[in-house]
Amino acid sequence: MDYIQIDRTNCMEIILQEFPAFRTQWDLHLASWSLPDRPIALDIAEFGDFAVDTIAAGIDTEIDRLAAIIELMLLQGDLVINYAVRTMFLEQIAHRCQRSGLDLAVFTRQLQPLSHYHWQAIDRQWRIHLPGITID
Repeated sequence: MDYIQIDRTNCMEIILQEFPAFRTQWDLHLASWSLPDRPIALDIAEFGDFAVDTIAAGIDTEIDRLAAIIELMLLQGDLVINYAVRTMFLEQIAHRCQRSGLDLAVFTRQLQPLSHYHWQAIDRQWRIHLPGITID
């Protein structure tokens, strides 16, 4: 894939191309928003909800695709996308999975280098020792 700067204008379309099953949830999210502009962080948080369901399903190929899109967003995202993925996406996954007792090892073992780095940072910040984390 060629390098494309990911920003608020193309982020969700890239996600929807990779995860067409997210379309129904996305359409409901759009319908619930009445103001002309939505913060990208809310959109990414909505994808975070979808990601938790994907992790819970435990289908390795879907989790691999999820790990790949996270890495892509972190590598090619502008500062806003990068921040939103780290704070509204990864932290939401960690928080929701911890609350529900969902085993994160199926997800964390698929994380690529930059995603894994940020996942470790979440663990350090929260001091909760998330499953699947090895602090270097």
